[in-house]
Amino acid sequence: MKEEFKKYLAMILAVFCTAALSILFFFILFRLEALRSGTKKVLDILTPFIYGAGIAYILKPICNTYERFLEKHWHPKRQQFIGTASVVGSVVTGLVIIYAVLAMLLPQLAVSISRMARSLPQMVDSISSMVDRLFEGNEIIQNYIMQLSDAGTESISGWLKDSILPYMNMILTGLSDSMINAAGIFMNLFIGLVVAIYLLSGRKKFKKQGKLILYSLFKERWANKIVEEIRFADRVFSGFIGGKLLDSAIIGVICYAGMMILGLPYAILISVIVGVTNIIPFFGPYIGAIPSAIILLTVSPMSCLIFVVFIVILQQVDGNIIGPKILGSSTGLSGIWVLFSILLFGGLFGFVGMLIGVPVFAVIYDLIRQLIVRGLELRNKSKMFEEYEQEYPRKD
Repeated sequence: MKEEFKKYLAMILAVFCTAALSILFFFILFRLEALRSGTKKVLDILTPFIYGAGIAYILKPICNTYERFLEKHWHPKRQQFIGTASVVGSVVTGLVIIYAVLAMLLPQLAVSISRMARSLPQMVDSISSMVDRLFEGNEIIQNYIMQLSDAGTESISGWLKDSILPYMNMILTGLSDSMINAAGIFMNLFIGLVVAIYLLSGRKKFKKQGKLILYSLFKERWANKIVEEIRFADRVFSGFIGGKLLDSAIIGVICYAGMMILGLPYAILISVIVGVTNIIPFFGPYIGAIPSAIILLTVSPMSCLIFVVFIVILQQVDGNIIGPKILGSSTGLSGIWVLFSILLFGGLFGFVGMLIGVPVFAVIYDLIRQLIVRGLELRNKSKMFEEYEQEYPRKD
């Protein structure tokens, strides 16, 4: 009787769970737009905390380094101040680094941008003359451009001046809105810095609290697995993001030095573009190289050609020598999964998704791998995985 009761209870629970999941699925499906809007609103409210968590995560290695140093060298009577001193030291170090970088870059960036703004009409004239010479005598292309131009201009030159310049003015007008948005971002960053200080100060306490929650909800075996996976995720994220930032900084410096040696204009501006976009895996070099090449094309086709050859060589050196030395195989993903993760997370979350997509997918990939190993163990098929590992060994 007891066994039969358990059997019916299990059936009832299974039916209930199936019905509940079905209702939840259809609710999500038909309320997707409302859920998306609500999620966006919550994320907007929590933006300072998200920034703060990111800042704290980046500063955590510096804070830990200060703490280890002070524990060795400070007098025992001052041990109680080590935590506070480490947090203050890491925040000050981060701010000094940012200030030093901005102090070096901003003045030269401002000069480069103002020079470009002054020479914009000249650039348009240069491009239009080049296009006129290129398509001179080609009536099909000229007729097509004439159709695109509502004003019915008599030449490609006129089309560029009458159609392109107004768009440039619209872009410059839109900069004022960007400045307002930038003010909001700076406010969120300031609040985020305060949040980061609290997170760094209480990081050990939060770690202990997380463990208490885990071991209270799960059996010890599963809690240990989750802790192990969190540590793996931390290694992947810190190794990949830290390594990528260092790699991009090195590429930016090499790009600047190379452009100065080659006598190419806008060296600091283009080096910043190349360095920043290089943070994005796979697509970053192309995202930075294309607008940079266009900028140089407006100055001189030869400068553009020299830059393209230089940047191809630089990216080959980065991809085959500098990158592997710094990053190693921090994610353990093959090229196809790197491309997949960038496209997927980039499409979902934009620039941030392209940056964190690879380490996030590496963690998901490892979770799936562990589930497969566990499933094979339960079915006494572990030998299959061992044979697979021998044939295709992991590179991490």
